[in-house]
Amino acid sequence: MKNTIGIIGGMGPQASTSMYKTLIDLSVREFGAKYNSEFPEIILYSIPVPDFISSSDRKEEALKMIHERIMELNKLKISVLGIACNTAHVLFPALQKVSKAPFISMIDEVVSSIPSSIHTVGILGTPSIIRFRLYQDQIEKSEKKIMIPSEKQLQTLERIIRNVIAGKLLNSDTMKLKNIAVSLQERGAEGIILGCTELPLVFPKQFSLPIYNSLEILARALLRKYYK
Repeated sequence: MKNTIGIIGGMGPQASTSMYKTLIDLSVREFGAKYNSEFPEIILYSIPVPDFISSSDRKEEALKMIHERIMELNKLKISVLGIACNTAHVLFPALQKVSKAPFISMIDEVVSSIPSSIHTVGILGTPSIIRFRLYQDQIEKSEKKIMIPSEKQLQTLERIIRNVIAGKLLNSDTMKLKNIAVSLQERGAEGIILGCTELPLVFPKQFSLPIYNSLEILARALLRKYYK
């Protein structure tokens, strides 16, 4: 395997499926793939880890499982690796140490994709992504402000995310997401980060602010590395 993209997925499976499709779509749209031989070789490792969407109680168990799978991927000589889950990036420093392949951070890629013209950004994500401050700390380092949902809104976001994982893509959840995004806009957000890979599956296709889709941004970064 001279040139292969590795994806650590399964958190949840629907987002991992969307990640694969996004890689294929972007290969055509932005990297000019036309023939079968021009598409990237991709290994998607879907791991049924215990989730820590709102609790870190089983974080160490999840770390152990993903660590073991990365050791297996090391044997395949993956050329670039990504993890298709925002919340799991709390484990990123520990996982990066054991990966032989360059391991691209979704968080870093999303933050670096926000232009200098955006001074205040809102984030939609799991309660854990907010609690661990993965985006807040990185955004503040870039000298921008970040707006986070209220506790009640975080509870709503968790229910929406769990619905997506369970295969329920509900119009009512789309409206709830839109309402939360609008509330962040009213507080001064000039752009919205979809800081959970389930959210792009139910977020409105059209919105009045720039949307930073973490899943698509990571896919694009992996493809840039692959095609380079």
